[in-house]
Amino acid sequence: MFQQFKNTIKMNAKHKILFLILFFVFAQEIFSQAALEEGLKREAISHMNAGRYGEAIDLLNKYISANPRVAEGYNLRGLSAEKRSQFESAVLDFRRAIQLEPGNKQYSENLARVIAIWYAQLRKKIEGHEREIAINPANPFNYLEIGKSYRHMEEWLLAEEWYDRYLARDDNASPDEVIRYTVILTYTKHIKKGEIILKKYVERYPEDWRLWSRYGYFTMWLGNYKTAERAFETALSFKPFFKEAQDGLDQARKEAYVTQYDPRSFEREYPIDRFYRLLRKNPADIETRFKLVDELVKVERMEEAYDQLQIIGIDNFEDPRFQPKMDFVESFRDTTYRNRIEYNRGLISLDPSNKKAVSEAAKYHSYLEEYDLAVALLDSFFIAHPNETDRELRFQFARNLAWFRDFDRAIEIVDGLLKEYPDDLDYQLFRAQVSVWNSIDTDIAREYLTNVLNKTPNNIDAVIAMGSLSLLERDYIKAQEYATKAFELDPTSDEVSKLQSNVDFQALRAEEERLYKILEEGRQMLSAEDCAGAIPFYQEYLAKAEPNMLILKEYGDVQFCAQNFEEAKAIYEEVLRQGYNYDAALQKAKVYYAMNDTVGAVNEFKQLAIENPTLFEPILYLADSYARLGENDTARVIYDSLLTWNIDTAQVLQLEQRIDWLPVTGLRGIIETFPNSIGFAPFTSFYSDNISFGYTNLGGRLELGFTQYLSFGLSYQQNRMSANRSSLNAEVVNAIPFTGNRTFTTFKGHAFLRFGDHFSAGAGLGVVNSPNDKQREDIDAYIRFDVKDHFFISANYQNTDAILILYSPYLIDTRQFATLYKVEGEYWHKSGILFQSYFQYIAVDDDDEGNDFFMRIGKRWFDYLLGGYEYYFSNWKFASPYYYSPNNFESHSIWAEANLEENEDLTIKLKGKLGFVPHNDFLVLSGSIEASYKLFSRLTLRGNIGAGSTSRDDSSYRSVSGGISAYWNIY
Repeated sequence: MFQQFKNTIKMNAKHKILFLILFFVFAQEIFSQAALEEGLKREAISHMNAGRYGEAIDLLNKYISANPRVAEGYNLRGLSAEKRSQFESAVLDFRRAIQLEPGNKQYSENLARVIAIWYAQLRKKIEGHEREIAINPANPFNYLEIGKSYRHMEEWLLAEEWYDRYLARDDNASPDEVIRYTVILTYTKHIKKGEIILKKYVERYPEDWRLWSRYGYFTMWLGNYKTAERAFETALSFKPFFKEAQDGLDQARKEAYVTQYDPRSFEREYPIDRFYRLLRKNPADIETRFKLVDELVKVERMEEAYDQLQIIGIDNFEDPRFQPKMDFVESFRDTTYRNRIEYNRGLISLDPSNKKAVSEAAKYHSYLEEYDLAVALLDSFFIAHPNETDRELRFQFARNLAWFRDFDRAIEIVDGLLKEYPDDLDYQLFRAQVSVWNSIDTDIAREYLTNVLNKTPNNIDAVIAMGSLSLLERDYIKAQEYATKAFELDPTSDEVSKLQSNVDFQALRAEEERLYKILEEGRQMLSAEDCAGAIPFYQEYLAKAEPNMLILKEYGDVQFCAQNFEEAKAIYEEVLRQGYNYDAALQKAKVYYAMNDTVGAVNEFKQLAIENPTLFEPILYLADSYARLGENDTARVIYDSLLTWNIDTAQVLQLEQRIDWLPVTGLRGIIETFPNSIGFAPFTSFYSDNISFGYTNLGGRLELGFTQYLSFGLSYQQNRMSANRSSLNAEVVNAIPFTGNRTFTTFKGHAFLRFGDHFSAGAGLGVVNSPNDKQREDIDAYIRFDVKDHFFISANYQNTDAILILYSPYLIDTRQFATLYKVEGEYWHKSGILFQSYFQYIAVDDDDEGNDFFMRIGKRWFDYLLGGYEYYFSNWKFASPYYYSPNNFESHSIWAEANLEENEDLTIKLKGKLGFVPHNDFLVLSGSIEASYKLFSRLTLRGNIGAGSTSRDDSSYRSVSGGISAYWNIY
């Protein structure tokens, strides 16, 4: 024993001496290397300060190679690239720096600055290429450059759209562009589309290993592992060490889940079993999970404890018990496992045939996921002992080979074990898993898995493997059944989550492929110019697919093509609600134009022209809309301005043709186009009340349009007034000359002005004649501003014979003069609330004067019904015996209007009112019906009839009235 101790001391002394020698030999080199690296950085900064950014980048490349985990190197190289306007490289370097130091504010500011500069340049580049497309739409280069720009800005859907347009025009795209396109498709998740494109181009460029590798990935993502494997192998046949293809081949050969068996699964203690059982029933029981961790740690089942702590950490990492336990387990795993590895390797060095030491060392290597070291150790043992028959050690070797992805050797070993032990369920399960992983021997895999599940139906590894096998066979219903069962067995398992994720993804891809075929059928119908026939295909696709604004906009185009304008407009509006889309906004404006809604078209194209002042099409359509609206001068100005642009010959011809279509304006235009319009409006009406007063009215107005803004007219009107002496106040009638019947004839000239869409004004001047009486002057004027279906406000003036304003039987033979001033308005709120009001002031030449105030507040309760409250007030300076002139008269009413019929040709409205007069408690009651009918496009008839009851001079006053009018737009 003493001699052994002395030998140990001597060995330790030798080791220390050797360590010191190595330290002094290599220390200088290590320190000098660090100094050299710092020198590279300092020299690079010096070059940057001197403006030599290219030299700085060369030095920083060397510095980053030596220090790949130091963020400052990437930041400095990004700044240098920015100065050289290499913005793409700068963005990549700043992002790498942020990944290494996420909290560094300066790196984030650098990235934001470069992106702002670069994206602004890219947008200008896009605008430039769009102008080129307007000149020559057939040149594919411009579409490609726009697609690249959107790709740089990571606007993947727009990038895909422009690459599609490019490929539609250039069937000889280079492999480089196809590869860039497939990167975009991975972001937009249009995998099937990418697979179709790549299949076409690998056939066109059969020796391009990059295309073969990318084709492998897309087919693998679609679940076609056999095709993917062949694609990766083809890529590697041209370039044997192509890393992308090597990684893809590994993945293509590993589809199913290979579960790492727990080497300590035989250790089952009652508390652990109980806690596992409780957690299967209630995975959210955090207290039981902590207890399970404690029990697992007690028996050193650290891998299971580690898995349980990871589950706890998802939602309960702030629990004060979590971090200490996790630190302990991680420390134990790292320290204890490595100590045990060293210990067993020491035993192996003393006795290479020590199977137990080999197994233990390999086990702890696998715990630390060092499968290469575990495989190397076991491989060395079996090379040295080729006749070793230990079944456990052989199975351990096969599993580590599988985890190391050497599946062929793993299958070879497990097949040998199954020949010797054909009924071993662990061997059968493992063989099935590896078969599914490689997409080979699926019949054998199903046979083994069926047998395992028959004997152990709750074997979660077998359930997961069977689910993966069902995915291979594209039986998504069965795959989901197995995923559901696996979740029931262990809802917290990582493998279960991966299986469910795979089922969801594969099922989604299958459905996406099916839907894409439906969409393509619709597009083929559209290509054949059968727009209406394409609609059902788009409707079916959109009803089942995920929301896609580009396809929705495309569907709007199909509806537009089929002349379903309202549907198309609604679709474009839905697209725009999800975010601004220029094409959708342009198409929506074109819909307004196609519907002959010229006001709407002007508003839409005007907004587009403001937002896109350099684009030809919206401005051209804006001018077209103005021309259709009749504002030819505005249209001509826009056409002339477009002619000054740098545009192609076809666009020049478009503009010249449109200018020729415009009517001539100015004095010459007035002479050549006079009359601009001719309109005739005949009318007649009547009124009768319960005090025998009545009048009939008959006349007409002729209008001649000089321009679209100015017209003149003449009007003739005959008013026949009558009353019965016996029904009137005898004292008043006896004091005046009274015949009870007189005709008043009015003849006037008119002028009308219209400024734009909303503002109009007019004035009239004439005379009022009555037999055997003097002639009176008749003047009227108005000014009005209105926005259709929204609001209007107007002011009116009238100066004429008093009876034509006050309508009193006592004024039939007593001529007085009256002046009326009236302000009126109406407002519709978008919520359906209506406000109407007017105020009028009347002055009579007997020094009396009065005013009326009227107000209505209502709401549209249904599409066909509106109603609300009405207030009326009238007050005069003094009461005149010759006309109604109340003092502080007021009434309160509720009113309603119902649209009985409303279409393009016919409108019928029913109106009613019910109220009371507070002064004397009289009821206010009225009702009327109005109708408007368009006989043909130039002739419209209107009519109304109504009756009412109110209070006058504390007496009941009843009346009935009606009228018919027409407007004939002769020319």
